[in-house]
Amino acid sequence: MNLTRPALAASVTAALGVYVLAAALETIAIRGLQPTEWELAWVSDLVLSVALGVAVYVWRRLLATRHELAQRERDAIVLQTQLSVAAEIQRRLLPPLPPARNGCEWAAALRPAGKIGGDFYDFVETAPDTWVTLIADVSGKGIPAAMPLGSLRSTFRALAEHGLCPSQILANLSSAFLQDWQGRPYVTCIVAAFDLHAHTIVYSNAGHTPAILVGQSGTRHLVRGGPPAGLLVDAKYDQEVLSVHAGDTCLFVSDGVTEALDGVSLETLLRTSSGDGASAADVCDSVIAKALAGRGPAGDPDWDDDRTVVVGMVRDAPHVN
Repeated sequence: MNLTRPALAASVTAALGVYVLAAALETIAIRGLQPTEWELAWVSDLVLSVALGVAVYVWRRLLATRHELAQRERDAIVLQTQLSVAAEIQRRLLPPLPPARNGCEWAAALRPAGKIGGDFYDFVETAPDTWVTLIADVSGKGIPAAMPLGSLRSTFRALAEHGLCPSQILANLSSAFLQDWQGRPYVTCIVAAFDLHAHTIVYSNAGHTPAILVGQSGTRHLVRGGPPAGLLVDAKYDQEVLSVHAGDTCLFVSDGVTEALDGVSLETLLRTSSGDGASAADVCDSVIAKALAGRGPAGDPDWDDDRTVVVGMVRDAPHVN
C-alpha cells in the first residue's frame, strides 16, 4: 500500500501534465496556422502523438532511473556490509593487553577515521615478563591502508618470536613490506621491547611520531631508529636502551593524535592526563578523548585520521627474581 499510493499519485500527475502539454501545443498550433477542419483533426492527432511519445519517453527514463537508483542502493548495502565485516576482522587482529605484572600495567585505544583504517598495535611475549610491542601507521587511509595489516601482523610476530632485537625486527620487517608492496604503501612504526626484570625499554623508531617516557629521569623522546618501513631498500635502524623506574609512564600515539591536537605537545598532553593515582587505563582514556575532540590542523576543516594511543605505566618498583 505504501508503494501503491506514490505510484498512483505519480501516474495521475504525469497524465495531467501530458494533458496540459497537449492542450497548450494544440492551442498554439491552431492560433498560428488557423487550419481547416481536416487540418485541425490532423494537428490534433499530431499533437496527441507527440505528447504520447514524450510521455512514453519520460516513463521509460523514469523506469531506467529507478532501476539505476535501486542498483546503486543494493551496491551501497553490499559495500557497507563488506566494510562492517572488514572492520570486525580488523578489530580481531588487535591483541589482548598484557596482564599487569611486576608493577607494570598497559592500556590501548584505537579509533579509525572510518569503518577501517591503517593504524595498528600488537604485543608479543618473548620471555617471562618481556613484551615486544608494535605501534604502526600504514600510509594512506581506509581500505588501501587496512589491506596490509594482516601481513604486517604476521611478519612482526614471526620476527619477535625469533628473539630479534627491535632494530633487527624493523630491518627485516621493512624488507618484507617493501617486497610485498613496492613502497606503496609504506608504514611508520615503533618496535619496543619492555624487560621488567632488567628495568629497561629497548626501542627503534621507523619514522613514527616519537613516543615519550616521562618519570624520574625527566622526559625522554623515543626518536632513535631510521626511515619508514617498506620505503627504502636495505634500510638500517638504530636502537636505544632506556632505564625504567617506578612512576614512569610511556606514551605511544599515531600522528592522528598529534594532528588532532594541533600545537599541543605529547608531554603536555600526558601531564594533563595523568593525575595522582591515575592508572594506565585512565591516562589512555583521557588522551584518546582529547584526541577525538580535537579538530585537527588549522585551516583544514575536512581533516580526519585514525587515532591510536598505547600506554605503559610502572606504578610500583618492578619485582626482580
